[in-house]
Amino acid sequence: MTLKEFKRFADLYGGDIDRWPATDGVDALTLLENSAEARAVLADAAALDALLDRAAPKVGEDSVQRVLSGIAAALDAPAERAPPAPWTLSAPPMRFWPTAGFLAAMGMAGFLAAVQGVLPVRNAQAHNYAEVVVSSSYLGAIR
Repeated sequence: MTLKEFKRFADLYGGDIDRWPATDGVDALTLLENSAEARAVLADAAALDALLDRAAPKVGEDSVQRVLSGIAAALDAPAERAPPAPWTLSAPPMRFWPTAGFLAAMGMAGFLAAVQGVLPVRNAQAHNYAEVVVSSSYLGAIR
């Protein structure tokens, strides 16, 4: 193991070689015997571990039980289905056929309204049906 690899493992696994992967721990112990710089790197990692251990919050058993019981209650509770949004035709997994049928019916109603003269399309009777549909679906001004 090189010193660069040793520094990387010390950064990843900390100053306790027992937490390192077993195959790399043996090589690290060999390097520690031969290198003063490796011992300094390990001492720095151990000091950082000690600081991190002191900064860890103290969690009581009652708070752990309260969180676990809240999670268990949430998992055991029946799932509530949200009501469908007002602009949809069905519940969240939207069905294809009701939606397609609705759109087809609205398209037919719009076409018939244009043909019968309900929509304000000028000279609707004089034009062909295709032109009426195109002019009534155009979003700009109708001439």
